[in-house]
Amino acid sequence: MGMVTGFKAQSPWRVPVPALSIVRRIMTSNTANLSKALPKSVRHHNRAILLRLLYPDVSMTRADLARASGLTRVAISDIVAELLGEHLLMEVGYSKSTGPGKRGRLLRINPDGRSILALDLSTPYVFRGAVLNLTGQVVAREEIPLTADGKVPLDLVGELTDSLMQRATHPIMGIGVSSPGIVSAEGVVDDATNLGWVQTDLRGYLHEKTGLEVTVNNDANNEVLAEQQFGSGQSDLLLVHLGDGVGAGLLVSGELVTGCNRAAGEIGHVVVDPTGPHCRCGKRGCLESLISVPKLTAAMDRDPDNLASILRRAGELLGRVLTMPAGLMDIPRVAVLGDSRVVNRIFLSAMEKTMNDALATDFRRPLVVDRSALGEDAALLGACSTVVADLIEPDGTV
Repeated sequence: MGMVTGFKAQSPWRVPVPALSIVRRIMTSNTANLSKALPKSVRHHNRAILLRLLYPDVSMTRADLARASGLTRVAISDIVAELLGEHLLMEVGYSKSTGPGKRGRLLRINPDGRSILALDLSTPYVFRGAVLNLTGQVVAREEIPLTADGKVPLDLVGELTDSLMQRATHPIMGIGVSSPGIVSAEGVVDDATNLGWVQTDLRGYLHEKTGLEVTVNNDANNEVLAEQQFGSGQSDLLLVHLGDGVGAGLLVSGELVTGCNRAAGEIGHVVVDPTGPHCRCGKRGCLESLISVPKLTAAMDRDPDNLASILRRAGELLGRVLTMPAGLMDIPRVAVLGDSRVVNRIFLSAMEKTMNDALATDFRRPLVVDRSALGEDAALLGACSTVVADLIEPDGTV
């Protein structure tokens, strides 16, 4: 498996639930207004301003930071000294000369100032994990195969985490997890059918085991946030993940839509054919029972002479399911993640045509359906971003 060497982040940096406060108070607010905070939290607040301005790879002088943040040069100098001492910032040369006077020292985020552990529990037959640096570069990987059917023991998650902790070469900032199923704001996996988990306190388990801060989010939600930050940068986007199940993540005006039950995007067990095959959830004709990767690859193996027809029908079915939410929210693009044997040109073209045929009007531009360029690392990158976001929140600590 190839190593990921880096990702170009977009601006503004938008980050996910559960760190909604940082979304609203740091990433989408006027920077000058951010310097106004309650006395008890002002220092953490001001640290977050500076980290925001520099993240992930921006170089600025202390004077630049003072002008951009609205903070005094004395405050900037004090906070910068603190962040340099914690190895979160580094000096990287001097600014260009624009006239007489001393050139300022340039500051940047130190990518290796912290390690972040990211877990992806959504891949069929395997749990995947990575150690990433502060700017989303993968520096080490680990995998644990899933061999047993039925409920997956939490000990496997713990084993993967132990392996990653041994690979980390810098202080660990926290753990981010992308889990299938419905995940509460407290990091409890309320329901993940394919793992056999119900009311499973994944965040509590990992925090007790490691003593580290842990964020747990639905895999598709993390992936759509990764696509925004590390991929296209779009603020209105629907992302669909085809794997062992089928899930979606939705961004509207840069905000992650989770719904009142945090079940937005849980489309895998929506019944689309009441007379269809039995699903493992107990119903019949669920979307997952018809177009999940295992179901489609099995159908392709049984009937290799009709691969195109199988994929075309699957793309059309998913397109019909997604047409209404795409039209309702006026989404310009649907990004799809999944096995390249399934998520290929035939599948995507059928899906795009189905949706555009249904949505076509004089005032609407054709919707684009394509494959996400982030590939299998999308869930890991999204998990990484939740850790960074949660730990530079104004009322928290790095």
